[in-house]
Amino acid sequence: MYAVVGCTDCGGYWLLSDPDDQDSAQCPTCGRTHQIQKLKRFHTSPDRDSAVEARSRLLARKRGDEAAFDRVDDAGELERAVEEGTGVDEREYLDRSGLDADTVSEAGDVSGGSSRSREEILRDAVAEHDDREAAVAEAVADGVPESAATDLLDRLVRRGEATDAGGDLRLL
Repeated sequence: MYAVVGCTDCGGYWLLSDPDDQDSAQCPTCGRTHQIQKLKRFHTSPDRDSAVEARSRLLARKRGDEAAFDRVDDAGELERAVEEGTGVDEREYLDRSGLDADTVSEAGDVSGGSSRSREEILRDAVAEHDDREAAVAEAVADGVPESAATDLLDRLVRRGEATDAGGDLRLL
């Protein structure tokens, strides 16, 4: 069983599956928690597609687009069309937009390297050097600002994750 319900705060509509088996529900738009027995049910149906269709119609009516809604296939048909792949694929979309799909793919490929956090860089420097100044200098050489490196090092010592005995460092 599915029910289309509405939020009394923001006016949003959403679907509840098995509304009789729940005590409360949270509005996905504003986050308010409602007691289900107090929510107005705009539509109930054993069929999810029917409930989706009813919600879509309510949203279209709310926005004044009911005529446009009537011209579109029902939501279940549209979902099936997308799942079956009858839509435009990414490459075709980019080509129709006047963009070179290969260039876009190359520009978006960030798999070539991984970025390390400042703390990871500093930890590696401390593991490599047992001297405070050398560890900070190594972290600075790897792109960590000097003030951030010294602050991070002090934080590691305060948290008990490293020791600093007179400038001699060690990770714990």
